Amino acid sequence: MFIQDTILLIKKIAVGILIFLVPLLLLSGALWLVQHYFFK
Repeated sequence: MFIQDTILLIKKIAVGILIFLVPLLLLSGALWLVQHYFFK
């Protein structure tokens, strides 16, 4: 039971990190594109 709980917790943490990182990557990518193409 303890191992299953630990795996569930790890999955929740991983999903939380993904949910946090994906918009951050999109935002930084968009900012990089804007900077790269519009401020030459």
